[in-house]
Amino acid sequence: MWHFSMARIKYFLVTMTILCFFFLLCLNQYNVKLQSSRFRPVPMQKEEFGMVEDIGILKDLEVKFLPNFKNPCWYEVRRHDKQPHPQEVQHFQIVPSAMQHKYKSINYADEVLQCLPYFFLIGQPKCATTDIFHRINSHPDVAEPVVKGPNWWTRKRFGRPYAPQPVSLREYINLFNASKIKGYKQTSGELQGTWEYPRITGDGSTSTLWDSGATMGYLHHLMTTQKGTNIVQVLLQGRKESNSVPNVRNSSKINAIRYEHAQGLGWNQSSAPQRGIVLPFTVADVIHLILPKSRIIAVFREPVSSYLFFTKKGNLSSRHFDESVRTSIQKWNACVKQYSDRTCAYNKTLQNAMGVRLYNGLYNLYMKDWLQVFPRKQVLVLRMEDYHNNVTKTLASIYHHLGLRSPTPDENKRINIHKVYNKNRKKSLVGDMFDSTRKMLQDFYKPYNKDLANLLNDPKFKWEDISAILK
Repeated sequence: MWHFSMARIKYFLVTMTILCFFFLLCLNQYNVKLQSSRFRPVPMQKEEFGMVEDIGILKDLEVKFLPNFKNPCWYEVRRHDKQPHPQEVQHFQIVPSAMQHKYKSINYADEVLQCLPYFFLIGQPKCATTDIFHRINSHPDVAEPVVKGPNWWTRKRFGRPYAPQPVSLREYINLFNASKIKGYKQTSGELQGTWEYPRITGDGSTSTLWDSGATMGYLHHLMTTQKGTNIVQVLLQGRKESNSVPNVRNSSKINAIRYEHAQGLGWNQSSAPQRGIVLPFTVADVIHLILPKSRIIAVFREPVSSYLFFTKKGNLSSRHFDESVRTSIQKWNACVKQYSDRTCAYNKTLQNAMGVRLYNGLYNLYMKDWLQVFPRKQVLVLRMEDYHNNVTKTLASIYHHLGLRSPTPDENKRINIHKVYNKNRKKSLVGDMFDSTRKMLQDFYKPYNKDLANLLNDPKFKWEDISAILK
């Protein structure tokens, strides 16, 4: 009897072991399928820019911004009579500016305030823009957005490789705190200027200054399809000067940099994830088309002083940096022998081929495009060195540029009490560059700095005072 019971127990255990084995095997296969489905690359669209919204390129928002708001805002009606698709924006109906400026619910429809940025803080990496942006947002009349740098105009709206799929205008608008902008209404006794609602908000994406590669690729796509037959004329409407219509074939030919220039320098063209197309139009044209009254704040630093952030690799030794600089300058010189400095500065393939980010310091080339579109009075250009030397004075010039009132002494104390945001801590861990490397970089940037100083009519932007200290 006992032997019979033991046999049954052994049979039961063996059976359970076999079942568990098959269960784990099936579970593992399921997990493999699940993981592969999660990490499977997003399939290519039939059209490269098939999901990118036209808003901001071919047509404006079809709204009139509210005249009693200083910030560009408008009302929309969000109807609840149907379930909207996540990628659908047609269910939003624009509310005319003449309607009552308050939230209300009528016939299952909500009147929703929507806002875009009043100002753009542009520049280059490590130019104190994070610290400046936080201090601007500390002003009582500025509504801080959800993130400093959404990079929507230059990258996220176009999808890969910056986002799994194109980020919609709706998602971008949701970053700005419309309720806070509306939260402060001036009384008739304290009314300043012409706005009942004086609060503003801004976009702090530094890439807006210089990263127009995806925008140019998209515009070229529109120019070569029936979809964008009049895109050139639309964009030229915002230009200060009348320019000749660019030849699409010539613009396409510039894309040959991807092959001719890259192959000549031993650069693997398959490693370049983006096209090298360069057009006369930039992100500045697109923003101006929608927000022509935007206030622009550009912050620059002496280009050579930021050498820690030029290299794209983790090895920051002085010798490695010297080699990367020499190679990158060689690639730059090879490009400018065939194309203009502007074309080489914007070309994404050349940018990706460089070991150091020389193009980031070519401020004059980018500012020419911005000043081609925006009036000089709407563009404030600052030096990071001046900001560090006198934070209070520089902030005062920014507030004046944005049309903000001067903060009270208590408000100033709260603004200036903050720690320095995004302060670099790598410098103490890395040795100085070679004197020969510094001289090479100073010689490279000298004509570009001189051109910037002439463009801005300000000799400070030659950075001769800073260059003397660095020697």
